[in-house]
Amino acid sequence: MLKSRWLVVALICSLVAKPTISKAQVADSTKEHAQDFVHDVLRALLAPNWNLFAQGGVTTSDRFLLQQAVNPSDGQRSLQSATGFSIGGGAGVDILLRTGFRVSYTYASSDLNFRTNNGTGSKALNIDNVGTLKSQTLALDVVRYMLPTRASITPYGSLGIQGTWWLLDEKSPLVTGVGAATPFSLSPLFSFGVQFKASNKFSGRLEAVLAGGHNPFTGNRAFRSSAGPVIDEPSSVNRTDFRVAAVYHFGRAKLPSTTPAVTHE
Repeated sequence: MLKSRWLVVALICSLVAKPTISKAQVADSTKEHAQDFVHDVLRALLAPNWNLFAQGGVTTSDRFLLQQAVNPSDGQRSLQSATGFSIGGGAGVDILLRTGFRVSYTYASSDLNFRTNNGTGSKALNIDNVGTLKSQTLALDVVRYMLPTRASITPYGSLGIQGTWWLLDEKSPLVTGVGAATPFSLSPLFSFGVQFKASNKFSGRLEAVLAGGHNPFTGNRAFRSSAGPVIDEPSSVNRTDFRVAAVYHFGRAKLPSTTPAVTHE
């Protein structure tokens, strides 16, 4: 939960911070705020303000279950995912000086492990790789940049919504997806990161994405664990992705307007 609080605090700071005047602001002549919805927003969707991006990184999540061992004297163990990988891509459009939208698809995969939860450092109940938890996610978010989108370096934050479908590959009889549906979760997402401009057409991003969502091991027709009686079964789990993205921009950065020099005779 502490990590989640820091991510939200950083997001809020990136959304509300107002930069001082810089050269990057002069180099982009798009509007700061929309004054006419049709002209400033809808027409921006038809302008060459679009970009495509590919991304990859690592993913982590909270524990899914806490269970009592079959022999109560052995203690408790939790079902949790190891750090996994994620890949994906998407498209975005910049509609105002510091505001854009983006839609993305992400595929992620993590091994499931049981870990002893007795508070003694014991590993007696550890079992590695009892299954592989996979997810497919579609997301839509609004991005707010601290500097204009084509600045050399600009921090940003985003708010959005995502839908996630979960899949389970069983590698042990202790976890099973038999009789389960494909669990689906609709949840908000928060992100913050930094965008680096490499050239007129290419840029890179480093970002962290925090999302909650329904626990795929909770509810009717969910995935199941038979490692022992359930002690704690959270209805939702937090998930954090750390990503690197490469971005291709279709439009050209706008050049600063120049004022003709006045000559005196």
